[in-house]
Amino acid sequence: MDLVKPKRVRSDGAVRLVAPSLSASIIERRAWDIGVRKLESKGLRVQVAKHAMSSRGHSSGTAKERADDMMEAFRDPEVDLVMSVIGGFNSNQLLPLLDYKTIRESRKPFIGYSDVTALNEAILVRSGLINFSGPAFVTFCQPELSPYTERSFDQILLEGASNVPVEASGTWAEDRWFLMDSLGPREWKKNPGWDVLREGHAKGRAVGGNLSTLMLLAGTVYWPDMNGVILFLEDDEASTPEIFDRDISHLKQMGVFEKVYGVVIGRSPTEAGFNENDSLTMIVDELLGDCDIPVVANADFGHTDPMFTIPLGARCELSTDRKKLTFVEKAVE
Repeated sequence: MDLVKPKRVRSDGAVRLVAPSLSASIIERRAWDIGVRKLESKGLRVQVAKHAMSSRGHSSGTAKERADDMMEAFRDPEVDLVMSVIGGFNSNQLLPLLDYKTIRESRKPFIGYSDVTALNEAILVRSGLINFSGPAFVTFCQPELSPYTERSFDQILLEGASNVPVEASGTWAEDRWFLMDSLGPREWKKNPGWDVLREGHAKGRAVGGNLSTLMLLAGTVYWPDMNGVILFLEDDEASTPEIFDRDISHLKQMGVFEKVYGVVIGRSPTEAGFNENDSLTMIVDELLGDCDIPVVANADFGHTDPMFTIPLGARCELSTDRKKLTFVEKAVE
């Protein structure tokens, strides 16, 4: 299927917040208000989907209700950007309930990460619409939102820039700011930069997101074409070294690393348990040692802050000698 680019978000555009998995009601009011102000400072008008604040068991509603919220956002001519509020565990329930023809024809950008990877990839595969793995609404709710995160979001979605460079951030954080009495201050650590696990240079289209969610799509019609892509992978603190190893082994046995041109791995939270005796380098050396592709790790996306926005389906270039990634084409038009 030919890919199509979404329309650039207008400076006074409306963003519709959807909750395809967890309920938006889990976000404290004071944090919610911060997120609204952050988006409004960009000229965006914030709208909330019908069922986003609802709660039904471990989600914001039935699969049909959540899918209906998604489709209403894509059909509404007043909506310019569809943004996930937060992740969760069950976005994949919505995949057979979406109208991918309508999503394609809407040409509206959709953004989210973590569990929303299921929707990101399904939309890319079934509609051909370039969409975005990047900050969810909850990301904007933190008082100390990194300029690195904002700049990437603005360049890709609001400005429609091409040749957007991505290098390591100066600092990073993983503390649970949302549990703090004053929502901060955060503990920002010096970023040692990307780890080059295998050297090289590669060009390809961006695919991927949250690894454990991506693996839910294996064997389904929503699995992305891995030929000639730059594969982006990250996971949260629940993905321990042995679980990450298992998932990478699964990808290898599927023949993925014989098809992709490069791999970019996002930073794992410390709680995941990687250390010098059980390291990401060990896993990559053992499983990808015979693969002639560049691999970098500890890039700024995923479940730590800051994060850059990944336009899924857009062309990018990875250079390990410069420790630089470039999204070479405009992802919106």
